[in-house]
Amino acid sequence: MSVIPMIQPSRMAVTSASSTKRSIFSEPSVNLRSRDKDLVNMEPTLDENLKQDYISTMYLHPSPIAKGTTAESWTRNNRTIRSAFRPSTNEIAVFVAGKKAAEEFPVKQQATNLDNTIFLCQPSIPKSRIPFITEMFDVFSNATNKNPYTAAFIYRENYDLYLKGIKKYYGQLHESVRNNMETDDTQSISKELQIIKDVHAIWQLTEYMFLTSDDEKPLALLLSKWLEIHEFDALVDRAKDLSKQRSKIKDPDFWPYVNRCILRGMRNNVLYIVDEALREEESDEVADALAELLRLLRGIPSLETMIRDSNLNQRHFKWQQECKKFAKSPALKHLGNEAATTIKILLGDLDAIFEQTDSWKDAMAAIILYTDPDRPRQEIGPTLDLCVSKYLTGKEITLVDRIKIAIFQMDAIKAVRYCSSFDDPWLVAHLTDVLHQHGFLDPVGLTLQDLTSSGLETNIRDFFIISYAQSLISDPDLWEVIAGYLLRCGRTGRTMLSTWICHVPLDSPEKAIKVLEFCKNNNLLDSLQSINRVIGVEQEKLGRYDMAIQHFIASKDNDRVAKVVDNLMRKLLKEGTLDLDESLGSLTGQKVHNEHVEFLRLYGKFQRYRKSDKVVLAGRQLVDLLSLEKAPKKYWALLLFDALPLLESKKLIFSSADTYELMRCLEEVVGSPHMSEYLQLLPPTIATDSVSTEDRVLQLDVIRLSLAKNLARALVHEPFTGSLL
Repeated sequence: MSVIPMIQPSRMAVTSASSTKRSIFSEPSVNLRSRDKDLVNMEPTLDENLKQDYISTMYLHPSPIAKGTTAESWTRNNRTIRSAFRPSTNEIAVFVAGKKAAEEFPVKQQATNLDNTIFLCQPSIPKSRIPFITEMFDVFSNATNKNPYTAAFIYRENYDLYLKGIKKYYGQLHESVRNNMETDDTQSISKELQIIKDVHAIWQLTEYMFLTSDDEKPLALLLSKWLEIHEFDALVDRAKDLSKQRSKIKDPDFWPYVNRCILRGMRNNVLYIVDEALREEESDEVADALAELLRLLRGIPSLETMIRDSNLNQRHFKWQQECKKFAKSPALKHLGNEAATTIKILLGDLDAIFEQTDSWKDAMAAIILYTDPDRPRQEIGPTLDLCVSKYLTGKEITLVDRIKIAIFQMDAIKAVRYCSSFDDPWLVAHLTDVLHQHGFLDPVGLTLQDLTSSGLETNIRDFFIISYAQSLISDPDLWEVIAGYLLRCGRTGRTMLSTWICHVPLDSPEKAIKVLEFCKNNNLLDSLQSINRVIGVEQEKLGRYDMAIQHFIASKDNDRVAKVVDNLMRKLLKEGTLDLDESLGSLTGQKVHNEHVEFLRLYGKFQRYRKSDKVVLAGRQLVDLLSLEKAPKKYWALLLFDALPLLESKKLIFSSADTYELMRCLEEVVGSPHMSEYLQLLPPTIATDSVSTEDRVLQLDVIRLSLAKNLARALVHEPFTGSLL
């Protein structure tokens, strides 16, 4: 069986771990190796003796991969800073192998690519879900942009938008299943469809229990509506089959269908089928009985019958009295024993209700609807307990049922706890957000230890939203969505965001600009500098020196700006043909406040003057570079050698003051402890690489002699100091 390799825990961690704690590791539930390629290609190039001590094989439990999942549907293109287990999304980010401390190796080992490989055991996001993710994020951000902790009224308005988006995605999946009945994608689409179906049911039930007051709509009616939408089973098919029958009342499925509809409060459905049966009935006795039954069925509690006034309970009591009267009527016998069961259900008879359904949800809804249709939400607990114990005792309760029971109990904390184990982290993140905004999750009395031992300093709402954002990392195109979620999760979210956003793949200039603008607009200054630094390095590799310098300046990395300038100067000295103006590109017309860029710009200006025989201007530019110390001292020797042709010119260019300044600079170069380093930055025309430092020093005597001659000339005939233009 294949495994998930992980870094071996340190001996201290192993010895300090409590043996009483349940381990999260056990045998995996899926083979991660596909037929054609090995997604977990873990064959380290280390010595075999070291391998046993270097890598430990462990198994995640519960496995983050569902049984039957193909290996091809998993991604391994993720990177993270450290290994982490996320219980909320059932994922684990794993360092495969890792660099041990140097003292733990018997000999020095060369690092391999495997040392830096990290795998995130996380399923790839279905392409069909991307529009849903982005649309739901828009709803989330619209609400939280106002104030993420006080805008409860906005969340109530946006709850319907969430529900609309869920319904839309569910419809798209349903259509995909219908159109891809025999394709390889059917299984994955069907699984996604089931997840969204459960999300839809849980989301709407939460609205009915937590966000709708008893004064707005009675719970009994909302439960009937909820069951009709989410627990339709085969009722639709039964209705179609019955509608084709000529004598519906004689069909064996007629009364079971009627009773099932009555249990769920599907008043219109049962009225329609009974009315159809009445129209077809030839027997007068049966027809009369059906007519009376139809009259009683019209009194089933509904929006039409439940007028919220002081006489509501009295009207319901009167209706049930009429049902009891019909139950004792001889006319009922013409409809058979199953019709008697129908009347018992209308009377709220528990035995009849339990007999006609195998669903605790149907039973609970029927009991509330027919015994006390105006019962407040907070008082359904005894009925819920009765139905749960009746149908689920001794059975394995599914996670979805546990979530629904917790919602019926109006226990928000328990509901969130169970939702955290649901297959999709979207649900728990957004449900927690909504419950938090409406005050159902007490931030004072609830800590994360109630759900996980992650140790994060954050509240429960932020924790699950952060976990959901992390689950989206496998798709780099969703970086804006991920960043948006993290940005709205307080200090912890911003801390994670500032670290993670530096690892967003910048695979296009447009994306790089968007990432930088995002960091700037949201005051992520450290991330902004880091990303600028990364872009600057890439631009320098591509020879775009002006862009590299801009990004390094933005990152406040003056050392890297100096490095680019040095590289350009070395390239100029080596090739002799480098156009500094072209290399600076977009920086030429900008006011860039950086001493290294300013030096390069002024030196390029000096080169242009010299090439165009504007020797006086060239001389003034050179003197300014030295006297005003706009040139780094390491380039002073180069500038002095550049001054030689001007010193030897027949035309007197440097004044005595200029000459004294050049002499001062020469003496500073000669007296500097870094003189040998300065003399290495000379063009090949002056000194090739093979020329020793001593020979380079001797060449400085040529400059000294030229300066002495120029000083003598200048003292006799000072050059013209007027306009140089």
